[in-house]
Amino acid sequence: MKPAAAQAQAADPADRLERLAALQDRGLITDEEFAQQKRRILGES
Repeated sequence: MKPAAAQAQAADPADRLERLAALQDRGLITDEEFAQQKRRILGES
């Protein structure tokens, strides 16, 4: 089995952004944290 971090890195950017948006919707991350992670994910593409 792959470690969770390795699976997250291998995931499709769209899937990663959807999960990130869900965290934001639930109030688990701030708008700023969402924007930072979105830039990071899109920069990897």
